[in-house]
Amino acid sequence: MQLLRNILVVSFVLFLGIGVQAEELKPADVVPVVNGEVYSRIARVEGEEGVTSLQYIRPNEDFKTWTSTVIYANYRIEEIGDDPQKVAVRLVEGLQALNPGAKYQLVGDENGKVVLLDFLSWPPNRQYMELSVYRIQKDEAGEGVFTVQMSVRMPFYTEMTDELATELKTLRGSLLQQTIQFDMKKVISLLKSQRMTAENGS
Repeated sequence: MQLLRNILVVSFVLFLGIGVQAEELKPADVVPVVNGEVYSRIARVEGEEGVTSLQYIRPNEDFKTWTSTVIYANYRIEEIGDDPQKVAVRLVEGLQALNPGAKYQLVGDENGKVVLLDFLSWPPNRQYMELSVYRIQKDEAGEGVFTVQMSVRMPFYTEMTDELATELKTLRGSLLQQTIQFDMKKVISLLKSQRMTAENGS
């Protein structure tokens, strides 16, 4: 319970280095600050071809046992194109494969440019629960889809009490509000720069 309370007040600030041009952005130039803590540990996530991802965690945590994380990602996959809905469908399919019957909420703007997705999941061993919130959006044609993911881990509860349900609802609302206010221009510029660097082999 205390973990949830500690995370309810969430404030994300993006730092942009002085004199750094958009095309030269580096991961350390666009660092999220959560609840006054700088998420300064950074890792490039090696995964599916066509997906560029960067993960940020607290400096005193590691990439296996983190309790809160922020992940930036760019999907450039032919079958997805520039459609945020298709990325959302992929994420939901992954959720349902891991936790059949798990509930999720998906909303989008009228022009289909931005989609918000959130869900509660857990690993097979039920060591923890994980609340994840995604902002999924497109940019220029041909650039694919960009996402910001915010995830919080907490103890696994076998029974959803009224108190826990209220705290989860409050946490979800706070994270969703932050994704709405997130400065995606800097995130998109960073991911484009990272993608180009990888494609150039440097």
